[in-house]
Amino acid sequence: MRKRFVVLAAMVACSLHVSSPNALAQAGRDTGQARAAQVASTADESALQHSAHAKLVCVACHTGLDPKLVPYRGKVEPVVCLRCHADAQFKHAFHPEVAQAIRSGTQPRVSCKECHGTHDVESPKVAGSKFSATRLTESCGKCHKNAAENFAGSTHGKALAADVKGAPTCLSCHRQTLTLAHGSADSLAVKAVQARACQTCHLDSPEARDLMSPSTVFVPQWDSSAHGTRLRHGDAAAATCVSCHGSHGIRKKSEPGSTVGKDSIAGTCAKCHLAIEKKFNQSVHGMARTSTKTDSMTCATCHGEHAKPAPVDATSGVAAKPVAAQVCSRCHDPVAFSGTYGISSDRFRNFSDSRHGLALHDGAVEAANCASCHSAHEVKPTKDTTSSVNKANRAAACGKCHTSATALFDSGPVHGKAGASAKPARAWVLPAGLILVAGLAGGLFFFGRSRRTRA
Repeated sequence: MRKRFVVLAAMVACSLHVSSPNALAQAGRDTGQARAAQVASTADESALQHSAHAKLVCVACHTGLDPKLVPYRGKVEPVVCLRCHADAQFKHAFHPEVAQAIRSGTQPRVSCKECHGTHDVESPKVAGSKFSATRLTESCGKCHKNAAENFAGSTHGKALAADVKGAPTCLSCHRQTLTLAHGSADSLAVKAVQARACQTCHLDSPEARDLMSPSTVFVPQWDSSAHGTRLRHGDAAAATCVSCHGSHGIRKKSEPGSTVGKDSIAGTCAKCHLAIEKKFNQSVHGMARTSTKTDSMTCATCHGEHAKPAPVDATSGVAAKPVAAQVCSRCHDPVAFSGTYGISSDRFRNFSDSRHGLALHDGAVEAANCASCHSAHEVKPTKDTTSSVNKANRAAACGKCHTSATALFDSGPVHGKAGASAKPARAWVLPAGLILVAGLAGGLFFFGRSRRTRA
């Protein structure tokens, strides 16, 4: 009797253990894993085993799947990756559709599987995976073909292909919101991010700085330039790095196809300064730019590259006072250019000795400079009838300051003369003053003495 009771109690205990929730759950997992293995055979089992999800069972993603039905022929519900990857919307700023779909509770236009695949999901940390640095351009290029092709031929793309340390990938820039999606108007926030994204490498990265040295000096000058200042003051139309250098097809200015090269810089500036470019192309400087001479000037010759202060800024080379000495003289003073371009090498020296030049030197803010007469972007030869310094137009040019100017107003030397035959005015002003003072003092002395003698 006692033996029967023991056997009966053991059977009851075993039955309770098997029917407990934990035990049933464990049994369910075991059954699910077994069934999942069978279901996996209908997919690419090899791809799944080598994927980042190799340790997961099918029902971890396919929640509507009944693992008891093999093969499963019912409706397969869409996989909701956010159940595990809740932070995907923050990591994928380059695909804002993901976050928008999450907020609206809809499927995004660009789904996870379009980039990451289905059963063959790979971790970007695995060398050689489709989202590793070496293959990222190829993977993104499946949808963004033009961008990928341009990037491959760019300075950045070539550096990445050559495995240069610090070379950027698509995600180096696009982890941040720096594109104007769907052709929207200029966004101040986006442009500020664009500028900072470029500076992150070109200023903050030691690897990038070493590759650019010593030219990294001019990169931070953009912040205080006319463009950087306008952006900082809230002008969303201000130019950033992308405005001039482009985005995916960035090339060094010495490379063919560069947007900032000698042959293309005027066209790049014309995107914002179209009216000025038309004037420049008709000037003597613009026509020289199309020649084979590599030292012919471009916009950057006068305005600089990144350090482009506004003309009203006293520190700007193109400001009224320093423009002659800091800009025009660089080409019109050296003897080396006189033979190449047939221009006189004494123009700046003569101007410096003229009334206008001396007035500028003494700080007169309204004194005429080179651009006052020759203009800034429309400089033309004197013989050109449309030139502001053509003989027929000089009275009008001088009349901008001298309202009573006539045709005879400029009958004398225009720039003035220097040298042994005609010394600068400063050379005789001091002696003449001394003689005048001495004569006056002597006259007063003798006049006083004569009066005392008579008395």
